Parts: sequence; C-alpha cells; structure tokens
Amino acid sequence: MYGISGPSLHRLTQETRALGCLHCGSNEYVAIESIDSLPPHPGELHVEVEYACRRCQGSYQHRARFRDVAAILNRTKTLEGLFRFAGEYFHCGEAMRVEGTGVRNIHAPLPAREPELDDGVSVGTRVLRCRCGFRLELPN
Repeated sequence: MYGISGPSLHRLTQETRALGCLHCGSNEYVAIESIDSLPPHPGELHVEVEYACRRCQGSYQHRARFRDVAAILNRTKTLEGLFRFAGEYFHCGEAMRVEGTGVRNIHAPLPAREPELDDGVSVGTRVLRCRCGFRLELPN
C-alpha cells in the first residue's frame, strides 16, 4: 500500500530540484526561458522549467516547484530576453504581438548528381514584434 501520496509523488520529488546554476552555485543570474505544465500530480504544484545562467551561460531544464519559478520571475531583471510561456512569447516583460506572416525558403546545396532536388523548401512563418522593436519570425 502506498498511502496518501501514491507512488508518483516520490518519483516527482526525486526529479525536482531548486532553480540555480550548478557552476555558480546561485540563482542570482538565472533567466527563465520557458515554463511548461506537468500532468496533474498530488501535493505542491511543479512545472518543467528551462533557464540559463547569464553569468556563465549554463543551460538547465528540469522540474521545479512553481513557487520557486514565480519568485525568480517576480525579479524584474529576469525578463530582459525572450521568454515563452503558455504558447506566448514575451520580450521586455510583455506579450509580443503578431505583426504579419511571411514565407521563407530554406535551401541547402545538394550533391551535383541530384540537381532536380535542389529547389529548397518553403515554410510559412508568423512575425511577432515587441513594443521595443524586437522582431521574431517563427514557423507556422
């Protein structure tokens, strides 16, 4: 019998760790890049988080307590770069707006023996813009 927590709570706890750079030993320079939800689980709310250390450029992805992520996001200097949350992209601390759409041709030279396949691929894109002028083009 597993009791109230069930078998998955123990596994979740083992995979969850505090946010922070393992090299620098601190969360002072952490910049959150994305947060994703996890399937429903008992106990405290946890999320999958990706972040980088602005000091040493280390990158991390793991499960973390939501309250730890929120504490870092509440520090204003953490949203200096590009951030993705709930399908939205944020820059300068606010959601970017769709400016339009486009088409990009992705082309890579192929060996000379296959010239008929050398046309490339066209990919539809959407263009997002931040109030500061930062633009991001994403494949549709």
